[in-house]
Amino acid sequence: MTRTDRDRRPRSGGSSMNGSSRQYAGAGDSRARVPSQTTYHGPTGTRSRGGGVRGHRGRGGRGGYPLRSRSINFQGGRNRIFGIDRQLLILGALAVVLLVLVIVGVSSCVRGCSSEPAQSGNQIDSRVAAGVSEELTQQFATELNRNEKLAAIAASADRYADAGLLELALSVPEAIDFVAAYPDAEKTAQPYGDAVTQGEAPQLWCWDARWGNVDYAGRALAITGSGPTALSMAYMGLTGNNDKSPADLAQQASEAEAATGDSAMAASFLESSAEGLGLSYKSYTSNADNLSQALDAGTYVLLETKAGSITSTAHWILLVSENEDGSITVYDPTSPDVSAHPWAAATLAASTDTIHALSLPKSDEDANAENSENGTAEDTTTTTDE
Repeated sequence: MTRTDRDRRPRSGGSSMNGSSRQYAGAGDSRARVPSQTTYHGPTGTRSRGGGVRGHRGRGGRGGYPLRSRSINFQGGRNRIFGIDRQLLILGALAVVLLVLVIVGVSSCVRGCSSEPAQSGNQIDSRVAAGVSEELTQQFATELNRNEKLAAIAASADRYADAGLLELALSVPEAIDFVAAYPDAEKTAQPYGDAVTQGEAPQLWCWDARWGNVDYAGRALAITGSGPTALSMAYMGLTGNNDKSPADLAQQASEAEAATGDSAMAASFLESSAEGLGLSYKSYTSNADNLSQALDAGTYVLLETKAGSITSTAHWILLVSENEDGSITVYDPTSPDVSAHPWAAATLAASTDTIHALSLPKSDEDANAENSENGTAEDTTTTTDE
């Protein structure tokens, strides 16, 4: 049966249902022929059969693009794109980690190189940091040793029968070594031993281990021996001999029963012992002018200072020389602090009542010359009043 269009007029060249839907004008027609089994022409248009997207109809019943006819994986595309991003992120993270490792390595090397001397330690004293100069290291070591020994003294304070030794360690750091060793030390004296130059009095300390342990005036010479020690310094400076240590002169003072008084040596011992020591003794009333004159004459002057003047206790000191500015150099055998700086003549004169001058005896020729200048021999021995 032949189908017709809307006006029911038969089409020329029409075909049956199994034939072509329309005839083409000729071979030159470029449009492809649509197979008859896939479409048909109805009153409302062309409806797809068998082809296109199955189960899907577009607007007006027209078929859409056959999506499932091609293998397009949108999810796979997204994974590929994001995969590239992840790779970049991973590479970037690895680069950052590598950079951090390099920085840490360099920093560790720098710290290691800079800390190498500290690890090796101070070659002089391990208690002091590396790199400190030898001079400062020695100073630190001295103080550290004193502190350690002072702690040991405190821990064994019950071994000291004389609390004056404990006070000595606390007040004079230079005496700590002596005090620390005192409980186990032999209470005997040793020779001085050092070389002595005539005209230069050595600086001696009461707590020297060569004589500080011996008993004098009922206590350790380290505490009571300022008189014998000052006299020993004067003797060595005047004679140039080192055969009379503080312990030797302390023994002489004890035998002469002169180890008495607040300073533990009577002033009379200087006069009585001078001749036996080969020295000349004179005394003067204490004032600044007499101090200067005595020292200008090339003598050594001993002063028995009062308590609370130069130091808190009464003791003996040695005046060595007068300086250009009129100040006086002092050797205090009980105090490095007092000995560390010069003193005004007036201050020293006010600390005592009498000046005790020791010198070498003058030869007969010198004595005669001096007597001629002064007119009488008595003038050289006259005590100058204030």
